[in-house]
Amino acid sequence: MNGDTLLASKWDAAFDLARFLYVGFFSALPAWARYTVLGLGGSAIVYGFLSWLRNRSAGPESEETVPESETPVR
Repeated sequence: MNGDTLLASKWDAAFDLARFLYVGFFSALPAWARYTVLGLGGSAIVYGFLSWLRNRSAGPESEETVPESETPVR
């Protein structure tokens, strides 16, 4: 997340993740649909982890700069 998106609650995100995993593992969906759900969830987790690693190892030169004093702020 880049800072301009705000989740309603961390518990909402955890509940949605649990519901997503329940559908992937324990629902009565056909096998191809369950594998699709699990594949999408797994790829989202891998993408999030790789993004976190990339941001963590980027170093201080990639951080946002502080706006100058003449920049109007609301």
